[in-house]
Amino acid sequence: MFKSIFRLSFMSCLALFSITTHAETKFLFTGDANVRAYFKNRTSSGGTQAFNQFFRLNTQVKPDDNLTVKVGAVLASDNWEGDNHKSTSNSGTAIGGTNDDGFGNGNITHLDHAVIEYNKNNWIMSAGRHAVSTPGSFLTSDDRRDRLMLLKIRENYDVFAMAYDKRAEGSLTDSKDDLDMITVNYYGNWTGLRYALQGGYWYSKKFNNTTSLLNSANLHNIKMFAPQIEGKLGSIDFNFYYTILFGGKGAYYLDAHHAAALKLAHDFEIVKLEFQSTATLDGGFIANGFDTLSSVVNNSPDHNQSLIRLKSIGSGLGAKKADEYLNMLRASKALSNDLTASLGGGFGKIYNTTGGVLESSTIYDATAKYTISPNLSVLASYGKFFGDFKDHAGSLSLKAVF
Repeated sequence: MFKSIFRLSFMSCLALFSITTHAETKFLFTGDANVRAYFKNRTSSGGTQAFNQFFRLNTQVKPDDNLTVKVGAVLASDNWEGDNHKSTSNSGTAIGGTNDDGFGNGNITHLDHAVIEYNKNNWIMSAGRHAVSTPGSFLTSDDRRDRLMLLKIRENYDVFAMAYDKRAEGSLTDSKDDLDMITVNYYGNWTGLRYALQGGYWYSKKFNNTTSLLNSANLHNIKMFAPQIEGKLGSIDFNFYYTILFGGKGAYYLDAHHAAALKLAHDFEIVKLEFQSTATLDGGFIANGFDTLSSVVNNSPDHNQSLIRLKSIGSGLGAKKADEYLNMLRASKALSNDLTASLGGGFGKIYNTTGGVLESSTIYDATAKYTISPNLSVLASYGKFFGDFKDHAGSLSLKAVF
């Protein structure tokens, strides 16, 4: 009895000490959640119909004014399995199993990112697994990078950033078979225009074809330069993105491989019109999460994958035949304070990575969003292909942000 009382009192004192010691610690919780019903008819005559879900919780902890620890966790699944996810029977997945696809859409609850960040005198140093996106998601879209990063925020809020990424780890007993990446970026403002100058270099001391998906033989020595700019030309909003990859000594991006996109938009009050032309030359790269103005082309961030994506422009991996383009026009209108809708259409040639050919297609697209409350909405999307490639897909999502 006495031992139990002593143990309880001791633990209470420890808890009180802990609370007192960390009384100034600040916590910030944010997150988003999606539950979706979706369909697509590509896989068979009966097509695919399923539910999927994505729940993400982000936490920022500030024990003092300079230090921030960022941690995020995700539960995601590409279909509702019933009870099979609780065990390995019936093709289910054990908790802690291994069928996560690496992009946040497996059936496992997992740590999404974790970063230590120190900020002093407008210098920010961070280390850990970062969530990384570039402006417009043209170059990188919700990726995860094991990274060391240094930022300098200038007095005019321009930002200089330099980072080292471990892109692929080979054998731990061989320090030469890894794939490393160095990036140097500058983000700034100039007479009302926002711009980004981004550069990268992939490096491996020893070619290794077995070093994960990003093997060192295929990506060694590649250089990248990606300028971007956005702003206004009179009453026209514009966004311009460009990326060149070159100099590879492996299988990908040996010569000069280009990708670019230009979007023009104007709100006529009655309706908002957006036009975007997206193109690649010799298999230039565009991130899967880039908004092409179609819900079924790209629009699929790495760690919240779209299950109605039917095509992806910019996935040619330096293929000489992959000179792609996609021209889309979209009209959007607020039908009420709570309901908005859009209709879009376009045409283009998109590279089929399986067949190694370009496919000419026409695309129609429609979306709608109904706001139930400031943090809860229902979203509907539908897209259809005609031409060399024929398919359609749609989804209905319940989305919460907090």
